[in-house]
Amino acid sequence: VITLCLFSGPLMALKDDVTKPVRINADTVVFNKAKGLAVYSGNVVIVQGSLQIRAWEITIQAPRNTIQSMTAKGSPVQFQQTMDDGKVAKGKANLVRYLVPQKQLYLDGAAELTQNNDKFSSQHIEYSTRTGELKAGVARVKGKPADPKGRVSAIFYPTNKAQ
Repeated sequence: VITLCLFSGPLMALKDDVTKPVRINADTVVFNKAKGLAVYSGNVVIVQGSLQIRAWEITIQAPRNTIQSMTAKGSPVQFQQTMDDGKVAKGKANLVRYLVPQKQLYLDGAAELTQNNDKFSSQHIEYSTRTGELKAGVARVKGKPADPKGRVSAIFYPTNKAQ
């Protein structure tokens, strides 16, 4: 469902994750096959291979049995996935949206993405799993003071140590 990559270009989640069954546990579900809509509520846990998502509510839109989007809400939503290089990518936010055809991930509200010790945090983060491009921060309105909560924080650790 979500392929998460960080910092060093478009890494890929474990290739066989997409072949694994999707397991969903929740307190309740409302499923409307005609609309292609499923809403899982209450301590929702999704597992597919190395991907794990935990949220209070997850809505999946899949008209004609093709997943178009997934929206997760929580305090916070938490997810993690192992990449092909063995690194684990983790994220959290109050609202997480993934648009499948666009391969675009949106995190809003206390958003954070980490891989190993490297970390991005902001109120808003966008990530393209297709290109590896990451955008973070809240657009500043001209003439208004910057919102300190809208700032971006990034921590990177060097991979090639001085000899």
